[in-house]
Amino acid sequence: MVSPALTALVKAHAPHRPYCGLEKSYARVRSQEVALEAPYIQLNPPALCAWLILDIDKPSAAFACEDAGLPPPTYVAVNSENEHAHAGYALSTPVCVSDVARLAPMRYLAAIEHAYVMRVGADLAFTGPLAKNPLHPRWHIIEPANAPVYELGYLAEFVELPRRIPSRPAGVGRNCDLFDSLRQWAYRAVREYWGPGRHDIWREDVRRHAEALNTFMVPLGNAEVAGIARSVARHVWRNTTPISFHESQMVKGRRGAAVTAKLKREKREQAILEVIARLSVDGWMPSMRTVAKESGCTVSTLSEGYAHLWTSQD
Repeated sequence: MVSPALTALVKAHAPHRPYCGLEKSYARVRSQEVALEAPYIQLNPPALCAWLILDIDKPSAAFACEDAGLPPPTYVAVNSENEHAHAGYALSTPVCVSDVARLAPMRYLAAIEHAYVMRVGADLAFTGPLAKNPLHPRWHIIEPANAPVYELGYLAEFVELPRRIPSRPAGVGRNCDLFDSLRQWAYRAVREYWGPGRHDIWREDVRRHAEALNTFMVPLGNAEVAGIARSVARHVWRNTTPISFHESQMVKGRRGAAVTAKLKREKREQAILEVIARLSVDGWMPSMRTVAKESGCTVSTLSEGYAHLWTSQD
């Protein structure tokens, strides 16, 4: 018997008209009241992630989280025929994953999701939106008392978060990966579009490029891709001006000058070392004045920039 607390959580977060189905490969949109009677249901709203769901396709999946040292899921829905399961963690603060979402919380969620998937050996390709309905009698439901909900910070304490989500990610990680790749391209490309009356052309080309980057194992839906494209196009266009072009060139110029200066210094130091090696006798180093004359430098240049070559020999 499913607890009232879990029932309330499912009803509170499920969309008003969720996808649902008799099998996970077939979905249709129905009212929440009808969808709650189906064995598979869309638990997360389109623009929010309220549940972190792990698809664990192996025997003894019911205990995979416990065996991996993770906190107990809010529920585990087990298929009694093959012992495969969905483990769901309810989030106390759902994370926005729409085109207006802040990237930092979405990255944080994606890192936690990836770490949990890897820890329990869950299916990396699982992206929903359909999940086993914990309120349906087809599944054997395991749940702790009072259907716990979790802060992301608490879930993160049990795993080591990856610094970067691996390429070709699944789940929320796809949103972050597409956003990053598209943004990097957009900042380089916008100068070719920027100008009066060209915003619509820019926005359309960003959308097309986003679709070309959507090459994940399980691609994002058209609506998600379009949303990310709108967000990137709007942000990059709003933050682009001729002044920013000039500043970008200045930064690149300073970086190039720094690299040139470093190479010049290394080349001069190598020449000085060769003179020192040639003029040294029985461990005695030549004077700075002698080395300056032989290497074409001044004594002040050696004393200010290369004195360490003498002190290192003491």
